[in-house]
Amino acid sequence: MLCNTKQHYRSIPQLFCQSRRSYTQTRQLKDLQQIYELLKEESLSSTSTFSEKMDPNGIFANNELNLQKIQVYGFDFDYTLARYKSTLHSLIYDRTKAYLVKNLRYPDQIMDFCFRPGMGARGLHLDIKRGWLMKVDSYHNIQLGTVYHGMRQVSEEEVIAAHRGTKLSVDEVGYLGMTSNMFQYVDIFTIPEITILRDVIQYFVDNSIPFAAEYVHYDVREAVGAFHKSGLMHQIAGQDVGNYFEENVRLKPFLQRLRDANKQLFLITNSAFWYVNRGMSYLLGEKWQDFFDIVICQARKPSFFGAQKRPFREININNNSKSWDRVYKLEKGKVYVEGNLTTLVDMTHWQGNDVLYIGDHIYGDLADLFLTHGWRTGAILEEVEDEINVINSDAFQKTIRWLNVLQWLIDQLQVIPGSEADALMKNWVAEREEERTKSRDYFNPYFGSVFRTYTVPTYFHRRLARFADIYTSNVCNFINYPLDYIFFPRRMALAHENVLPTPDIDLLLMKTAQEAMRFETKS
Repeated sequence: MLCNTKQHYRSIPQLFCQSRRSYTQTRQLKDLQQIYELLKEESLSSTSTFSEKMDPNGIFANNELNLQKIQVYGFDFDYTLARYKSTLHSLIYDRTKAYLVKNLRYPDQIMDFCFRPGMGARGLHLDIKRGWLMKVDSYHNIQLGTVYHGMRQVSEEEVIAAHRGTKLSVDEVGYLGMTSNMFQYVDIFTIPEITILRDVIQYFVDNSIPFAAEYVHYDVREAVGAFHKSGLMHQIAGQDVGNYFEENVRLKPFLQRLRDANKQLFLITNSAFWYVNRGMSYLLGEKWQDFFDIVICQARKPSFFGAQKRPFREININNNSKSWDRVYKLEKGKVYVEGNLTTLVDMTHWQGNDVLYIGDHIYGDLADLFLTHGWRTGAILEEVEDEINVINSDAFQKTIRWLNVLQWLIDQLQVIPGSEADALMKNWVAEREEERTKSRDYFNPYFGSVFRTYTVPTYFHRRLARFADIYTSNVCNFINYPLDYIFFPRRMALAHENVLPTPDIDLLLMKTAQEAMRFETKS
């Protein structure tokens, strides 16, 4: 490093003063190279954080939400009130591969596969005909470096040739997760599905077995769907709740606080009552229904929010039989199935702005409520906590600090003509790509962060920001906030507004110059 020589330290103050003039006027290549060396050492050796550390258990706002105005709290069950252990993903994976082999005559060797965490991520898109998994950003661009066919990373050249660039049209990417050739994995339940899809494709490729990728996709979807729709998943998990459900000691105090504040609580889930009863009894105790004013099971979301003809039916919780009589009102202590949102609102007289519904599926739980009915919405995404822990880590902070500085240096270098500048630009851009890959791999070595690409939000985050007023990793994080708390969204900087890292660059330069002057004084 240039900073390691006494002679160079003596030149820093002069270099700093010249640099301001160089950037705005002549922008000399030599000065920029020296500044690169100084800032790299300062960035990578700094013990201060690049950004303020966030609370992994915080609640984050896309839209302003005043809890004081919320009188009614609604909840989904799976992955909202009930959190699952990783054993559930292994179970779904194992049952899916068994269905493929036994029912669809896939090779017996697939039974030797094992679920591996990290092979999938929420929000990915699948190019169905090619069998390519990919991450798409909020502007419908495919993020190069995150496209996989089985376990093979598809080259940038191959992606660009196949899609005539990286930009996908709105017709290709879809609006609510599916088109004729694109499927988005939005539900966390789909992570085992992504994993088995990758494993099967890779097995076919390795063994030179001819296959059409769309058939594999449809077969895997069928296998996963059969496990869910048959009720077998609920039977297995419901009979061994301790092995599949996570204990959540904060859940009961959270719901009790809402009850003590005279808030109304309701549950709308697609799961059957007997299964919900097993899970809730494990989490809250046998009298869990006392927390809720209305309990609706087998709701058939998302059609529950749009259909208006299907009536509610009461069920006998002792034998799980449905009543034949018409339901004229929804009563506490009873359990209902099916129904629709219009009838629910007519019976309860709940006003949209008074209600906060919280779920984990941005399309199935939140989209219709937000867009059509004016309810306030909250998303539960377990990945938030994990990703904030990564963002808060010293290693990630150092990488992002240097990546931002490096991007700033590249911007300055662009206006300097000549072959020497062109060669330096090539080196710096290559270094930027290395740093970008490093920043991605902190989250997931295949796909990176669920919520962002290198510079912009993912398509998944764009949908999240559209349909969820707030989001957090655990529904019980609400217990950390008073019931009159106002969640304010952050003011986001636009492209033409003055933001970091430029002021941060100046601070680094000043600090480096000051250290040089102290060194000069001691010498």
